[in-house]
Amino acid sequence: MTDGLRVEPHAYDRSAALWSLHQHDDAFPRAGIVDVLSDPRNAHLLEYVSEEAFTHVFPGDEQETSSERLLSDLHHTIARSPSFHLWANIPLCRYRCNFCQFPILVLNHQTDTAEATARRWVDANIAEAGLWLAAVPSMRQTPVGEFCLFGGTPTAVPPAELDRLLTFYRKSFRFTEDTSLRAEGSPDSITDDHLGVLAAHGFHTLTYGVQSFDDELLRLANRRHTGQQALAALRNARARGFDRVDADLVWGLPGQSVDGFLRDVDVMVDEGFDTVVMIKLHLRSFAEVQSAIGHVSPAVWEDAGVRARIAAEGHAWPTLGQQYQMREMAVEKLLGAGYYEHPTTYFPKKSLGPQRWRSLNLDQHLQVPQVGIGLGGYSWSDLSEASAVTRPATYLQEIDAGRIPFDTITAISPRERETRAIRMALSTCQPLRADVHGARFPESESLLRGHWGERFLSLERRGLAQIDRAAGTVTLTSSGATLVEAIMQTEIR
Repeated sequence: MTDGLRVEPHAYDRSAALWSLHQHDDAFPRAGIVDVLSDPRNAHLLEYVSEEAFTHVFPGDEQETSSERLLSDLHHTIARSPSFHLWANIPLCRYRCNFCQFPILVLNHQTDTAEATARRWVDANIAEAGLWLAAVPSMRQTPVGEFCLFGGTPTAVPPAELDRLLTFYRKSFRFTEDTSLRAEGSPDSITDDHLGVLAAHGFHTLTYGVQSFDDELLRLANRRHTGQQALAALRNARARGFDRVDADLVWGLPGQSVDGFLRDVDVMVDEGFDTVVMIKLHLRSFAEVQSAIGHVSPAVWEDAGVRARIAAEGHAWPTLGQQYQMREMAVEKLLGAGYYEHPTTYFPKKSLGPQRWRSLNLDQHLQVPQVGIGLGGYSWSDLSEASAVTRPATYLQEIDAGRIPFDTITAISPRERETRAIRMALSTCQPLRADVHGARFPESESLLRGHWGERFLSLERRGLAQIDRAAGTVTLTSSGATLVEAIMQTEIR
């Protein structure tokens, strides 16, 4: 029992998972991934996808280490890097979605109280950034490759506070003409004033959650916007000069049909969103896994009783078979419309390429260091990584005490450094190149021989990867791309 919600530990029932996998919408072709996941050799992958959590951190493998080591590692790594990726997290939202597992705070509906809260968290973020600059001086000299303003919902902050925050970052860090600036928001909070502040500070990329254009599904998820507001946000951003507008859809929502999800994808394509992010609904608690940083209390939909009540009210939860029909047919539509997957779940237009932060973090030849400032922030170098605390009160206490609010700090062994690099690169859904790997890890085994060769040969035998020995590459098949998170978490170890 947590905060009034009943959340059971993850319990896997293979027969139930297989049943769900084989239930599909007869109006559409059965998903090809069904045969792959039904194969006993892939039983571990079926278990993972039956109720997986989203992968967005890559923890180390050694004992927890000191903040002094982490900060030293980051200083030296950033100093020799061509750039680094910088996050500023303002963890404030006007409401909490029923599926949200991220560390956020819901603003009070009273304007004065909400503005005071926003000032407090902008102050805290600026204070933490100052602590980082003092501890890692190379952050002042090394160019920022991409600056991401995220949350929470940064556009929930009053425009004046947003301007104050961005003025600080632009003065304190090395933003160059090559620095990409990206902001996240939500359709109900992206006002013309917010867009004006962002544009004045050089932002050209906007990302926000649509989730669905079906207003009933949005209501069920406790989203406070409509599908039309989501489209208005796109048009307003274009009018303000934003040349890249990306947005998220979720597949697997209660009451969602295959046809309904595909209609949402059609709208995204027809309206010209630059990246269509298609995320599978995750119901497994982030607290149960090491690959995600989550809220201190569970999401509403983690409660089995809540899920049962929603189904009883006539909003059926899509089966695995139906969910993968959504995914496979949506991918077909997007590929046909000039999009491609880079990285997993992200489908940018080929003419634009991936969001820059994803490329900087994950592309095999890049993987530059990252610093995340704010509640639940995640930072890493080649040698160590750390996550910040997720409890708001603890975070503010640490900031007031003049300490960077680390929760966990973990060292990364040489072997894990190599494994981590492969996992990151694999998640891009782009070919892994043996020559790039050899240049980065000259003392290790080739990707095509030994331990790694056996791993990728196993994936090839199961139809999940293709090995081109002449070109020296390993490429995921369409099935492998669909299952890449499961492969990363269960096999690339």
